[in-house]
Amino acid sequence: GSPKVTGGTTGAGAVTAAAVSGGMTFDDGTPESSVTLSMALILKDRLLAKGYDVLMIRETEDVQLDNIARTLIANNASDCHIALHWDSTSSNKGAFYMSVPNNAAYRNMEPVKSNWQKHNALGESLVAGLKEKGVKIFSGGSMEMDLTQTSYSTVPSVDIELGDKASDHSQAALKQLADGLAAGIDQYFAG
Repeated sequence: GSPKVTGGTTGAGAVTAAAVSGGMTFDDGTPESSVTLSMALILKDRLLAKGYDVLMIRETEDVQLDNIARTLIANNASDCHIALHWDSTSSNKGAFYMSVPNNAAYRNMEPVKSNWQKHNALGESLVAGLKEKGVKIFSGGSMEMDLTQTSYSTVPSVDIELGDKASDHSQAALKQLADGLAAGIDQYFAG
C-alpha cells in the first residue's frame, strides 16, 4: 500500500519505474548492474558446488523483468529469493540487508504477515555469514525498507546490499562476498 522507492524511477516518482533500473555507478565508473551480475554468477558457482539447485533470474545483461515479475518467479520456483545490490552512498559503509519495516499494519497484510519473519531470518543469516568471512557490516546489519520484493514474496526473500559506491568490487572481493553469502545460506537452511 505504500510507494516503493527505487533508484532510477521516472518523473512520476516511486509509483512508476523502468523494469530494470541502471542502478548506481561505482566510484570507478563501473555500473552496479555489471557487478551484481558478476557477483551472482560467482555465488551461483559456490552454491552449485555445495549441492544447491540455483535458479538465476538474470544471467545476462539484457533481462527486462520488473520486481514483481522477479518475485513471482521466485515464489513459484524457489525456496528463497536473494537480490544482490550495492548501496548508492559513497562511504564504504559495509553490507546490510533490507529488513521488513516494524509497522503493525504492514506486517499484518498478507503475504507479508505469513513471511516477514522468514525474510528477516534469511537476512540475519546472510549478514552472519558475511561477518564470519570478514566482510565489513553496516551498523546492526539491517535497514528497514518497504520493498516490492518482500511485500509480495511467499518464500524467504532478501535484498542484500553488499557495500556501496566506494566498496571494493574486484574479483577477490566478490569471491569473499560469495563465500560469506554461501555460509549464510548454509546457516539459514541448517536453522
